[in-house]
Order: sequence, then C-alpha cells, then structure tokens
Amino acid sequence: MVVCEDRWQGLEHSLKRALEPRFPEWQKVENFEIHGADLRRGVGQFAGMSVADRIAFRDEWMQVGADHDIRLIFRSVHKKAYASWLVKELGKGVIVNPHIVAFAMLSRCVDNYLSSLPGKPLGMLISDENKEIVADVEKSIQVFRSLEGSLRLNQIVEKGFFIDSSKSLPLQLCDLFALSLRKRIERFWGTAPSKPIDDSGIQFCEKILHNDNQHDTDVLNWLKESERSAIKKRPGVSPGSIDTGP
Repeated sequence: MVVCEDRWQGLEHSLKRALEPRFPEWQKVENFEIHGADLRRGVGQFAGMSVADRIAFRDEWMQVGADHDIRLIFRSVHKKAYASWLVKELGKGVIVNPHIVAFAMLSRCVDNYLSSLPGKPLGMLISDENKEIVADVEKSIQVFRSLEGSLRLNQIVEKGFFIDSSKSLPLQLCDLFALSLRKRIERFWGTAPSKPIDDSGIQFCEKILHNDNQHDTDVLNWLKESERSAIKKRPGVSPGSIDTGP
C-alpha cells in the first residue's frame, strides 16, 4: 500500500474518525487491532456485528484510503506451482521461501512506480512484523540495492522497517486490502470458494491497483542464477537462502 509522505497523517486521522461510530471505546482497548480475517469471519473486534455492518465498515475504511490517493501493488505466489517450478529449475531439495520471491518482484514494482511519479520520490518500506522472514527480507533489500542493471532498487532507501501493526492504523488498513487481494487471486485460481462478503472489497482494490509485471521474469531468472551459483560454491550444503554474491 503506497502512501505519499504528505498524506500519512491525514490518512491516520481519517481512519481514527471512521472507527469512532462503531468502536467508540477502541482507544481504551489494549492492543486494539483491525484484522481482515477477523472482519471476514465475524470474530475478535467484530464479534456480534452483522455481515452488512462489517462490509460497510471495511468499505468505509477502504474509501478513506482511496480518498488519500493510496495505490496498491501486489504479487502473489501459487505455492504448488512454485514448488514444481523450483524442482524443474533447480532440482529437488532446494527451498526458497515463496514470501521472498513475492517480495523481490513486489519491491521491483514499487521502485518502478516511484520512478514514474513527478520528481521520482524516494520510498521506505514499512511492514508488519513477521519473524520468519525479517532476516531474508532485510537481506533481499540490501542485495537489490547493490545490484546493477534493471533489478537495482534506486528509489527505496534505508532498510525495511518492521513494526507492531496494532500500533499503526495504516498497516491495519493494508491488512484489509491484502486479504481482499488474496481473495481476488484465489477466485482467479479457483483455490477457495467465493463468498459475497468479499465482493466490494475486491472491487475497491481493483480501482486503485497499480499493475506492473515488466521485471517478473528478470527476477525469476536472477533467482535461478543466484541459487545455481550458491549450489556450486557450497557443495554438500543445502541451499535455499538468497545468495548475496562474492
């Protein structure tokens, strides 16, 4: 979810204001957090809330994002197809976390998007905490910032920042969008049953989605070559982490 720096505070303020009617005591609840999965299932903060009210709240929050000119950029990995691709290209026993592949393609798209804006602004990546992939994501950012050619990240500065999403309303909004995008791609692949509760969320996403896949093939080719190089350099050691090169 791309938010311009001069819109961040306004976005936060508007998200808070939209919470008040349905969750008037939200600031008094310890670790209060909006989760897309909870909203969809009617649990957590949404226990006892009707489907119609849950949809209305989600759509209102998404509209707040649209009103503050956010853009969505996403990449997904079909895990079964990806596992087959790994075996085909690199052989059995090679494991590369699919989150890392999606992140590599995603960060390249973010960089392209920032380059397309007036003045070519710089961007900073802020993510929900995920202890399983923090180290790999950090490593990926550094690798892509040091590359030469089309895969180099020129507009993304510093490192990745991982924060507790319960302390960030924009990250919670991002979670709503992420779930809707997941349901959108699951419909495309036919991997999960469609439910009406997802319809308007998917439609909101499609209105503000930035499409760009021009470097996906380059990223996959780079991944193959990096892993092949890792295998040659470390015979007998199971590869699987992104190789940083010499």
